[in-house]
Amino acid sequence: VETVAGRDDHLGAELDCSLCDRAEPPPGLVVARTAGPFDSATLPAGLRRDHRVGPRTWGRIRVLRSAVQLTMHTTPATDTRLVAGEEQHLPPGILHAVRPVGDVLVEVDFLTRPAPPDR
Repeated sequence: VETVAGRDDHLGAELDCSLCDRAEPPPGLVVARTAGPFDSATLPAGLRRDHRVGPRTWGRIRVLRSAVQLTMHTTPATDTRLVAGEEQHLPPGILHAVRPVGDVLVEVDFLTRPAPPDR
């Protein structure tokens, strides 16, 4: 990918992203919107089953009360319990699911790169 021809040969190819595998967001992301707060009764079914954050968007789940069990199909796979006060970034395109533990309260931030200034 060090030449124009080399880059052109890889257009559309899926690339391995070590930041995504470690669920480490790139610097400079800003919150585009926040969903929630959700409690055990209002946590959408779509968040409870495997789903993905859209392209060029990172998610961040923030646990405000109790705990959630989070699974992510990273390499290696992630299966972790987050408790009140903890958060976890969710890479774009990576399958993940959230399961409430107890009387949970969570919010989900969606993070993107800031829009370039108008000229």
